[in-house]
Amino acid sequence: MLAPRLAIRIDGHSVNLGVSGPLTTNDHVAALTTVCEHLPDGAGLVVNLSAVTVLSDAGVRGLRAIASTLTATGTPVAFVCSDLLMRAELELADLDRIAPVMVADEEALALVDRAA
Repeated sequence: MLAPRLAIRIDGHSVNLGVSGPLTTNDHVAALTTVCEHLPDGAGLVVNLSAVTVLSDAGVRGLRAIASTLTATGTPVAFVCSDLLMRAELELADLDRIAPVMVADEEALALVDRAA
């Protein structure tokens, strides 16, 4: 199976992590987790899922775990998904109860920068 592609951009007090391709296995989630474990001190995280092609239950569970861990440590985190159906799937999985799921990077960056 293909692996997700991760693109990282550090901008001020936030790290923008773009994910493209599938997010379907525990190994895929482990790649995201590794990035999240090495955030700069005081930085918030925006995870853009707009280019994810397939999202499984394991992927959703992993996103929830990442969001829970980061919010528990006081790290601001927000997710971005411009695809309406995938965003609805994330919201139905209650990801938005842990961290906001936004439509655009600008919204999420403003929220994370304010909190950082």
